[in-house]
Amino acid sequence: MIQTMRAWRKANAYVRSGQHDKAIYWLLRTQEILEAGPPRRSRLKGIDAGYMLGALLFLALILVMKS
Repeated sequence: MIQTMRAWRKANAYVRSGQHDKAIYWLLRTQEILEAGPPRRSRLKGIDAGYMLGALLFLALILVMKS
């Protein structure tokens, strides 16, 4: 959504300044972004690496203590 808004603002700025060729480009770019749909989610976005590393070390410690 950020890319869409940025492209839309650029298009509006170019229209207001009279640079219509650039405005047409940014309006087309806005349309392309909208037609592409939402971006893919990152699979690891919600996972905290520090938490995972701590859990892995804790598991290894438990396994070593049992041996």
